[in-house]
Amino acid sequence: MEHIIKNGLDIILNDKKNTPRTSVCFYFAFDEAEKYSGIYGLFAKLLLQGTKTKDAKTLAQELENNCIDVSIKAKQDYLKASFLFLNEDFDLAMQYAKDILLNSTFDELEKEKFKIKAEINADLDNPRVLASDTFVRKIFQGHCYSNTCSKTLEEIDKVTKEDILYVYNKILNSKKVISIAGDVKNSNELSDYFALNFDFMKTNETESKIPLLEDFLPKESNVEIVKISKANLNQAQLFQGWIVPSTKSDLYPKISVMNNILGGSGLSSRLFVELRDKQGLAYTVRSSYEALFKSALFSFYIATEPKNIRKSLDGFIFELTKLAKNPPSDDELQGAKENLIGRLEYFSQTNSQLASMEGYNYLAGLGLNYSDKFIKMINAVNSDDVLEAANYVLNKNSLICALAPNEYLNF
Repeated sequence: MEHIIKNGLDIILNDKKNTPRTSVCFYFAFDEAEKYSGIYGLFAKLLLQGTKTKDAKTLAQELENNCIDVSIKAKQDYLKASFLFLNEDFDLAMQYAKDILLNSTFDELEKEKFKIKAEINADLDNPRVLASDTFVRKIFQGHCYSNTCSKTLEEIDKVTKEDILYVYNKILNSKKVISIAGDVKNSNELSDYFALNFDFMKTNETESKIPLLEDFLPKESNVEIVKISKANLNQAQLFQGWIVPSTKSDLYPKISVMNNILGGSGLSSRLFVELRDKQGLAYTVRSSYEALFKSALFSFYIATEPKNIRKSLDGFIFELTKLAKNPPSDDELQGAKENLIGRLEYFSQTNSQLASMEGYNYLAGLGLNYSDKFIKMINAVNSDDVLEAANYVLNKNSLICALAPNEYLNF
């Protein structure tokens, strides 16, 4: 991997010889919270809805005819525009990339707002999505990470074209990186090409106005419960979660291993074995650890018969407490490490995965070759570290979100 700095552009190059397709990801940092929930996602959709030279239908048809796959996605922290194409079409693909990123008209604003609202309404009909949405919105309350689908539904109509243009001007003056993986030109030719044709990708180290969540959370431990009444459900949807440190913390590898042991490794995880296999409480049960730029969320999830709500919640805490008091065996610890490392290797095989991952890591401030550093950190985790992680979580505030028929919500 090579980090190239040319005329103010940051370029990360993974030179993968003898691979047929090249991936180029353009990353832009968002350094302030959304004015309205959903505006960043709306902005991302509008980038593919026509430019000054091509309407949306023509653009989509030409990209398809030339086998150029384009994906533009926005999160609360960043925008990513990904282009995947045959090696010989590098110049052509980058012409499309430049046109999309520089010449989008944003004229289809009302149409895209209507489509977003329709998609959200359809998604929120799913009990699991509704419970998850409520859970995330509540646990991140007061922070831009609380901008969920339901909140977007409430605010998206307020977005004007001027708001979209403001977002556009902000990202053009933000921290950026171009991440490339493939069998491409040599680094000198590559850097000269982007310096000449993509000068708008010059990066700016702006100070982020998005706060760290840990900065204003209460220190004492307590449990808050949110209940959603929904009739005629065969399965209750339960989430319990904690706000925890993200990737730059010393706890990150420790919580990662803890999560794998508890519920992140599928069939072999403790939650799956204890709550599903032994107690028969659910078909689906898991834990997850989602890291964002400014915080992270560790959570449990189960879909269970409504009568088992209390038993399931007790099961969450029982397994977490057990891990906080008794270290995992050497075999279980090693298995968790191998699972984590194996997943990382599995999801970093293609050029598209590599370009995406390395660009994200760099924009998040994790540096180059972070995957290698992460593997070393995971291998260094010991049993005491897992105990430390479990005790840390147990002593933090948690939120429970339960969706079930009303008669089962008196737990």
